[in-house]
Amino acid sequence: MSVNEKALALEMYAQQIEAIQKEIASIRMLKEEINKAIETLSNVKVDEETLIPIGPGVYLKAKIIDDKALVGVKSDIYVEKPINESIEDLKKAYENMDKLEKEGLKKLNEFAKLIAELKEEVQKEANKKKE
Repeated sequence: MSVNEKALALEMYAQQIEAIQKEIASIRMLKEEINKAIETLSNVKVDEETLIPIGPGVYLKAKIIDDKALVGVKSDIYVEKPINESIEDLKKAYENMDKLEKEGLKKLNEFAKLIAELKEEVQKEANKKKE
């Protein structure tokens, strides 16, 4: 592989790392939202008033009328489920996101290793040319 090809490979790997970092950041945000939903649902009690978070620092006061939650299954399609089932579904979703995050971190490490190896090769070749 020529120096130019190695330089192109380095650039490509750097772009892959950036894409993976963005994906991991999105996964972490989703995990945080899932945790907030689990926490909120865990504190809900039927016939009691509660605060429902609807955005950053914004809550609605509401009275829970039954132990059901509307859970999105596809865009604009919701299914009514008991709260405890909804919590279990959220926990499974969290576990899936956790697996995806770990896979992303593994890929990130692999690309970082490839970049380090390529940089070392390019540096050795540059040193040879100086001699």
